Parts: sequence; C-alpha cells; structure tokens
Amino acid sequence: MAALSVSERQRRGRFRDVHGYISARVGLPTFFYNGCDLRKIAKACNITIDEVRGQLRKLGYELKENKKGMKIWRLPNDKNKMQSLRE
Repeated sequence: MAALSVSERQRRGRFRDVHGYISARVGLPTFFYNGCDLRKIAKACNITIDEVRGQLRKLGYELKENKKGMKIWRLPNDKNKMQSLRE
C-alpha cells in the first residue's frame, strides 16, 4: 500500500469527526494545543474550531494550561478513558 501524499493527508474533510481523526493516529494523542492543532483537526474534519472543542469535551479531554501558560486540551490520567477512545 502506497503512502499518502501531503495533499491527500491535508485534504479538507478527510475525516467524519474528531473521534475518527484521533483513532486514525498511530499513537493516541494525550493533548492538543488550543490554536494550531485545533485548526488542523477542524480542516481535516471540515468543521469549525468550536465544534472541535465540543467534540473533544465529549471525548473526555479537558482544557488546561501548561507550565508556559499555553492552553491545551489534555486527557485526564485515566487509563480506562484512553482505552475507550480506541474502541
């Protein structure tokens, strides 16, 4: 199977929702930056950033601040929640 080209990976609307985007990743992401990462997800799912935030909240991600003061969406340290995202 051939690898996807850059244009195919970045094609708008490639995924139906945020859960599909997350489950297609090789490693389960434990956090996303509030700005740049959410824009990438919104473009990949062809939805608005506000819709991405709502779907992340439904999946169990929480909006927090890291040590440098940047806003990030982070999964709580709950192994059961991380496993349920994979299903």
